[in-house]
Amino acid sequence: MSPFNKRLAPPRVFGLPLAGALAGLVTIMGTLLAVVLPDSVAGLALLTGAVALPLGILATWIGDDLVFSRVFWVARSDHRLAARALSWL
Repeated sequence: MSPFNKRLAPPRVFGLPLAGALAGLVTIMGTLLAVVLPDSVAGLALLTGAVALPLGILATWIGDDLVFSRVFWVARSDHRLAARALSWL
């Protein structure tokens, strides 16, 4: 990875993107708290962990591509605007 790409890359925790690591932590904590907490709150903790699991999978699957795709689309829109501005010449 070039230095430019390293500067744009999101931070990583244990090799995972930050969002994926946080969602994994929420999933683990929600599951463990569902075992420990009383029944009224355990369902909410388990639901929180269950919702965080697909978000973590998605964040890990997308990874660094989210940052680079935003840069790609911004550059593309800039080129399109420049081409439109120069089309009157």
